[in-house]
Amino acid sequence: MGRTKSTAKRARQGETSMEQPPQDHPMARFFTNLVDFNNYIINFSPRKEITPRYLSMSLLDTQNFHNVRRILSRQRLDIFVALRDRFYPDLVAIAYSTMTIDSNEENPSQFTINFSLGNNKYELNVGEFCHLTHLNWRGTIFKGGDNPPSDWNFNRIEACHYFNLDPNSGNKIPIKPMNDEYRLLHYLLVWVILPRTHNHGVVMDDDLVILWAMKIQEGSTTLGLPYVILWTKIFKHLNIDLSNSIEKGLKETNCIKLTTLHKMGRGGIAIQGHGNQAQPQVQEEEMQDQAQDVQGQEQPYEHIGSSNVQEPSMLDLMQELQRINSNITRSQEENQRNFTRMDRQFARLNRQVEGVYAHLGIPQPPQENEDED
Repeated sequence: MGRTKSTAKRARQGETSMEQPPQDHPMARFFTNLVDFNNYIINFSPRKEITPRYLSMSLLDTQNFHNVRRILSRQRLDIFVALRDRFYPDLVAIAYSTMTIDSNEENPSQFTINFSLGNNKYELNVGEFCHLTHLNWRGTIFKGGDNPPSDWNFNRIEACHYFNLDPNSGNKIPIKPMNDEYRLLHYLLVWVILPRTHNHGVVMDDDLVILWAMKIQEGSTTLGLPYVILWTKIFKHLNIDLSNSIEKGLKETNCIKLTTLHKMGRGGIAIQGHGNQAQPQVQEEEMQDQAQDVQGQEQPYEHIGSSNVQEPSMLDLMQELQRINSNITRSQEENQRNFTRMDRQFARLNRQVEGVYAHLGIPQPPQENEDED
């Protein structure tokens, strides 16, 4: 079984341009050619990282969310949603801009992640990836926007009724009627598992499919830069020097805990002996959410109830990595087309200039040697 290389990687291997990135740029040292550098500047440098959130696992016990704990454990997501560490947004953006994913056509779950930082190229196979994330790569792959696999027996109307949602609300279903467990699972889905920058308070169609898979199936984003903590684990695993990189940390407001449930509106929760009155920490979380929802209005979480949950299924997160890889491929192909058009325009302009000199009988001045200092 052979591997198939992504279009982005083939394009880079076929490049003939040896132009170097401008050495006065602080990130130039991480690139060996101008094409990759321009891809980073245009498509990744402007993108702000999605500040990660992490779950306080004690919340599940103190608030009797035992079914949620069981779902996360069966999905191999319990450790993943609790990941916390320092993170390095500049290196994350560079890694995404150079990343390719080599996958096996016959078995897409067998993959290798490749990226480069300067002259150093790094490779992470599926075993290493799953060791770092504590995820299980086995299971059915579902790509956002596709129809769910037939063996999932997914029916949108039935799924909406199951989660107590209105099936007539389009692709952005108000989350208000959901019960405690599913509201918390959805919160983890849109903030941690498949993070996005807006619409955290509504259930999108893809959310509905994934929640259905997590709950029913037995045994089985304007774009931000997600999974920055995961990248930290990858950088450390590959012994990448982090000493000269921008470093950021997490705050208590990034923790999904009791105050988060209060913000969601779960009735009857007392915060630090003050009844249901929102405390400054809760207000700070709300302000942070509003700042991160600049590209879409988040609908507020309101009062929620409770229900029993059955055994969940496994969830394959490779859909998000494949989506990111597709975006990288499209961006680099577009950049290559732009560079080709520019080369043609310069060549056409040079021919016109040569024609003018020839018509006037004036010798054309010699071209400067770009290699000279």
